[in-house]
Amino acid sequence: MFRLLRRIVMLLFLFVAVGAAAFYVLYFRRTPLPPAPPHARAVPKIAKLPGLATCWIETGKTFSRFSIAMTAGSILVKHPAGDLLIDAGNSCHFAKDVSVYPFWLRWKLQALAGELNPEVPLPEMLRRAGEDPAKLRWAILSHVHLDHAGGLTDLPRLTVLMTREELLFANDPEIQAKGYVLAAYTKVLPKPNAPTLQFDPKPYEIFDESVDLYRDGSVVVVPLRGHTPGSVGIFVNLSPTRRFFYVGDSVDDERGYEERVGKPLILRDSDNDPALANQVVSRLSQLHEKVPGLAIIPAHGRSAYLKLFPAGPLTCVSGLSR
Repeated sequence: MFRLLRRIVMLLFLFVAVGAAAFYVLYFRRTPLPPAPPHARAVPKIAKLPGLATCWIETGKTFSRFSIAMTAGSILVKHPAGDLLIDAGNSCHFAKDVSVYPFWLRWKLQALAGELNPEVPLPEMLRRAGEDPAKLRWAILSHVHLDHAGGLTDLPRLTVLMTREELLFANDPEIQAKGYVLAAYTKVLPKPNAPTLQFDPKPYEIFDESVDLYRDGSVVVVPLRGHTPGSVGIFVNLSPTRRFFYVGDSVDDERGYEERVGKPLILRDSDNDPALANQVVSRLSQLHEKVPGLAIIPAHGRSAYLKLFPAGPLTCVSGLSR
């Protein structure tokens, strides 16, 4: 009996050791990246805008008690000229939406993106933050992957700001077959021949193109092509000293730009153009060095959100907040 127990303990120890090693290789081990080429900084002029605020709308989370905690949902920008929703998280019908895929692909989607399914539908979360979903002016997607676009299907129809290259990507049957983009979600997006976002050749920070959404410097969008062909980053300038840069899945967590490392192995195949995606990571690392006071927010990096919103989800900050 003692020998049997000892063997069971040894097997359990071996199982835990193998699992820990696999988790390290799949998630914690990252590839160091070369620095980005030197780039001049176009320093923006930022003024406080009365009435401007931003709120954290969290619809899903996982590993919330650990340093690797992940989040999903939206950031709401309250603007006097009309409110903006940045990303939308998963649809509350996620399981049904991915049921069209073969078993192994469906299992993969549920095991990764599906872990961040809404606990409460996005419209209700917006109402809890004091926002009427019907009165949103715009939504903008950092990119069109299912865990960023799905929540749009739960909202009233509104204008979604997207570039032509991202819309073409979203409507590509080969991309849809991989499961990262769902054909059903394209119904709430603009048509590829009618894009709603186009960049100007105007430098902003260390980026060569940009678009000032409200034409007042409060929300500025720049291209971050790589994770998807039309990935974008969104600067929100609450005041000259309180700013953040939402970067979608260009990095998975703060470690990406702080240590200048690539994505973990388990998530690497989500990049449409891995080489270009790595260049974006290096560029974000460069920006972090040049502008250390700028909060860089990865879409799923919960620790970064908690630094910007110390009171947690469903709270708001403004240029007057401490």
